[in-house]
Amino acid sequence: MKQEIVRHGEVILKPIGEIPQEAKLVKTGKEHIVAHSETGHHHVLQLATKTLRVYEVDNELYLDVGATGQLVHKKTGLDVHQPHTIAPGKYKVVIKKAFDYFAKKMAQVRD
Repeated sequence: MKQEIVRHGEVILKPIGEIPQEAKLVKTGKEHIVAHSETGHHHVLQLATKTLRVYEVDNELYLDVGATGQLVHKKTGLDVHQPHTIAPGKYKVVIKKAFDYFAKKMAQVRD
């Protein structure tokens, strides 16, 4: 399976060659909330095995996915993002932003 850019609501997983050297390992396991939602509708990366490593540097998140996984939207009802299969590899997590013309600043997109 080939690594691809994955768009899942406001979350983008961008394939990268290497995790930055200065990044710190913050978690290992088989599940991680990639994007939190104030209403509990989180975007969660799930693997069958404990081969997920999560890194952080300068408030940016990086994932080292050791086995095929699923990016799921923990939401019920309407407007649920369909699960995406995630290929093993390294990814940078990007959260989409939009310009708020009333506040005159960039803000995170939320769904």
